[in-house]
Amino acid sequence: MTTNAIQEAVERRPFHPFSVRLNNGAVYRFDEPRALGATRDYREIIYFAKPGGYVTMDTESIAEIIRD
Repeated sequence: MTTNAIQEAVERRPFHPFSVRLNNGAVYRFDEPRALGATRDYREIIYFAKPGGYVTMDTESIAEIIRD
């Protein structure tokens, strides 16, 4: 996945929920902007799980962005 595609999904205003599917088949849903973080270069994004956990994923492990 390109960093530009990730940046577009993360920075979209107003925010629109989206999911990412990883190469291993895992899917993470971002329902609100506070559920995610990203490095400045968008090579990694962070899914803030509830309660209190998080998952980091690098751009190369993202197979698809699923927009609703």
